[in-house]
Amino acid sequence: MWWAILVLVVLLTACTIERSDSPVEGNNVERSNRSIKSDNPEGSDSPVEGDNTEGSAPSEHGDWEAPGLVDRSGAPIEVQKPGPVTGRSWDVTDFGADPDPDSHDDAPAIRKALDAAEPGDEVVMPAGTYDLRSIDPADGSTNIVLRSGVDLRGEGQEKTVLLTSLDGEDNSRVIRGSGVYDVIVADFTISSRHEGPLGDDPDNRKAGGGPMYGIYIGAKEGKASSRVLVENVGIRKFERHGISVKASREVTLSGNHVSEATAVGPGGQGYGIAIEGSANQHDPDATNDSRHNVVIGNTFDGKHLRHAILLQFPTHNNLVAENTIVGSHLDAIDLHGEGEYLNEIRDNTVIGGKRAGIALGNSGGTKNKHDASGPGNWVHSNNLIGNRQGILVILGTPDTLIEDNRITAGEDSKVGIELRNAPGTELFGNHITGGTDGFWAIRLSKDRGTNGRGKGIPSGIRIEHNVIRQTANGIRIDAGEDLSMVQNVVEGIDEVEMRVADEIEIEE
Repeated sequence: MWWAILVLVVLLTACTIERSDSPVEGNNVERSNRSIKSDNPEGSDSPVEGDNTEGSAPSEHGDWEAPGLVDRSGAPIEVQKPGPVTGRSWDVTDFGADPDPDSHDDAPAIRKALDAAEPGDEVVMPAGTYDLRSIDPADGSTNIVLRSGVDLRGEGQEKTVLLTSLDGEDNSRVIRGSGVYDVIVADFTISSRHEGPLGDDPDNRKAGGGPMYGIYIGAKEGKASSRVLVENVGIRKFERHGISVKASREVTLSGNHVSEATAVGPGGQGYGIAIEGSANQHDPDATNDSRHNVVIGNTFDGKHLRHAILLQFPTHNNLVAENTIVGSHLDAIDLHGEGEYLNEIRDNTVIGGKRAGIALGNSGGTKNKHDASGPGNWVHSNNLIGNRQGILVILGTPDTLIEDNRITAGEDSKVGIELRNAPGTELFGNHITGGTDGFWAIRLSKDRGTNGRGKGIPSGIRIEHNVIRQTANGIRIDAGEDLSMVQNVVEGIDEVEMRVADEIEIEE
């Protein structure tokens, strides 16, 4: 049933999303109760060298205060993509690559073509299978290293395949770009020779195989990669991240398909796409500050993914939009409980996840200890179908705006929107329906925390103009303080419209 729904969603999406080489522009929707400060807008045709913040007064947090693709003043920005090819095309078969499967090592020929190219050129891989059996001599862990200004293209996602022999080596990557800019990676599939089982147990630490990362975009000597486009790439049979974007900005990931991780265990395995800042760094003036990345129009088969899309560490002002996810072992779109702030999550479709469709805050494990996501994330206009929870906010994640989402519960769904320790969360205009016995459309409850971190109750919660129809139960409030509920529609309920614990007062 989920796959039938996915096909319909993809067809509808294909009809409504216009592909373009123009920049992605920020969503200019006004948010209530959000203060913004004055600063100079960003934007430059040169590589990232740091921001022009001269003369700007730091805010309480020292950085942005409005969500999504905006500058420090709150004005929408355009995320710049690489420009068109202005030079020549280099065919990897002219350097000795053999597109027949199970041929000799094709990696040296692809590296030679990249070395011969100049900025403005592209390296082209015609249809076929390219066997990557060796690593770059200057890298030690990567098959192919990108160069600034040089594109790498196949003939089509299903026509050109890069087949790597990497199999479980630490930090191994099929394609790496560190500190690169003005690069397009497009129109092929990355897979591996891994023949073992695929990941299906989120508690199994021993599973794995294939490369750690399919595509890795990161910083070099403290400088972010920027203006990178990864488009129409398929990635499967990897262990950690299909696409990893670390300490970089203005990276656009569009039209990619990720599936078949070889492991989904704890410690970072089985993530489809991961956008990461730097651990313990909250400095928006740093040249490797993670922001203004765009994850748009990608598809995920979550049968063998721990998380489909993950934001981690203090990455901010990113856009996650118009992606389609079918299933996942844990939260499908996950803000991972390490300070991720002011991100916009909109117009995504998540179907049949075993946990939350969208979650903010994460407990982590014994080795990697997480808690709250950062403030000001904006979750709106998503279509969440048949997940255990539609949206979950926990462990002290503050000031989240959740509005205009469409949540349809299934037989295994427990809650439409669940808030625990989520101070300042606002629920506006969400539509919730479906569900069987025991399902609640909205639930507020005590947060027990994780090893003492994030413990608390819902506080400062506003629940306004939500519509709850034809569902098992309506609104349940087991804990909370400073709560407001105004003009919600709750009708056609099978069992209980509202249940509020005796000691709780609600402003109406």
